[in-house]
Amino acid sequence: EARKRGNSAYFPDRVVPMLPEVLSAGACSLVEQQDRAALVCHLNIAQDGTLSNWRFARALIRCKANIAYEEAADYEGLEPLWEAWRALFAARQRREPLELDIPERRVELDARGKVVSIGIRERLDAHRLVEDYMIAANVAAAKALEKKRSPVVYRAHETPGREKIDSLRDYLKTLGVPFAKGQVIQPSLFNRMLDALTDPILREQVSTEVLRTQTQAYYTPDNMGHFGLSLASYAHFTSPIRRYSDLLVHRALVRAYDLGPGGLTDAEEAELPQITEHISQTERRAMEAERDTTDRYVAAYLSERAGETVTARITGVTKHGIFATVDGVGGDGLLPMRALGQDYFRFDEVSRTIEGER
Repeated sequence: EARKRGNSAYFPDRVVPMLPEVLSAGACSLVEQQDRAALVCHLNIAQDGTLSNWRFARALIRCKANIAYEEAADYEGLEPLWEAWRALFAARQRREPLELDIPERRVELDARGKVVSIGIRERLDAHRLVEDYMIAANVAAAKALEKKRSPVVYRAHETPGREKIDSLRDYLKTLGVPFAKGQVIQPSLFNRMLDALTDPILREQVSTEVLRTQTQAYYTPDNMGHFGLSLASYAHFTSPIRRYSDLLVHRALVRAYDLGPGGLTDAEEAELPQITEHISQTERRAMEAERDTTDRYVAAYLSERAGETVTARITGVTKHGIFATVDGVGGDGLLPMRALGQDYFRFDEVSRTIEGER
């Protein structure tokens, strides 16, 4: 059943778990002051933030406290964790992964399931800390399995194709943003271009276009690298109760390091191409469902404000009209050509502009 679902799906009002709830919310969930079985990664982080060594083991762990992200910076006893993270973060900055500041919407519901508010999710250093430790563990898992010549379920993100890059270059030219031909396409190239944009509205607009040029990440037994994170070897290890890919990586580590029962079977290894293709599809299905659900909540929220004047941003231009999004809330809508006024409008595909004859 877990393989069929591929992953958990997250909605504003509920989670549809990959594993039965007795596992996902109980036996496999970290509960304060309770012993839990885990596959753990011991990381040695060098002064420069690189991984000098790692070790995987089965263990019993006890979660001392569940801390809110907002409280983590001031929580007593976490100083070594923060210090090691600063080294990891410095190494990340040198690696220059793709940095797109795309805001994430947060839908808040009341007890009856009615939308109370919709806002932008705040991103704290505590979020970055957890993310960077997870990335480090994921890299260690991939490299550990490679060293053992074991099968790996890689998280692949390929370099954007030439056609998309050319389209982005043509678009940026109409905005007066330089993007020279013949450059080696690396995440740092996009980062430097975005850093040079001082107008926050233009920066957000260009960030969205850069995001559209990116290929979709997927799972595969072949190492294709991870362009966005600027990493040569990358797997998913850190979420085995909500992603089947991570579960497969755990099983591969159990077998490779002889950690007892429950290792990857020969039958599973033979099926990895089919399994990885399936879980890549289930991930896309969940993302579409999550996005569609959020859009429905936004539509319900805005439907009660019919007649109000709101600030909106033009987010797309097509031959059919203009797409606009309500600032801070979301909710995309199409303003068709016929609603733009008494004129004849022409659409320019290269500059993505609409211009009236008069």
